[in-house]
Amino acid sequence: MEQFDDKNIMFSIINSESENGYKSYSIEVENKTGFELTHLIFNLSYPIKTANGTKSNPFVIEGRADNLAEPVNLKTGESTQFAIFAPINEVFANTDLLDFDNPIIELSGYVKEGNKEIPFKMAGALRVYVDKSN
Repeated sequence: MEQFDDKNIMFSIINSESENGYKSYSIEVENKTGFELTHLIFNLSYPIKTANGTKSNPFVIEGRADNLAEPVNLKTGESTQFAIFAPINEVFANTDLLDFDNPIIELSGYVKEGNKEIPFKMAGALRVYVDKSN
């Protein structure tokens, strides 16, 4: 029997812009797991710089699915794009403390296995997920 593996969820940066105090991204999520994924939530955050590296930022920006469907479900082989709009200067007083070059993403939801829905969550550097998908 096939096992769910989040390595088979692919991420691609479709578009990335940065201007006038805001950043925006369009990130495609493709389901190649062999399972249906349901109730997907996609978040992005910028790590906080510390003396010896970075730490996680409690402020996350939720992505909006391009089809605006609620909830966001993906059958195997399907993909959707999430739009992220981050008004940097409005939200963060001291932007020098944030690592904008290495955003962290988090995708959570449920894997449909028969008539059960099993929760899953994956999180890490956007760059790492995009690199492994290519």
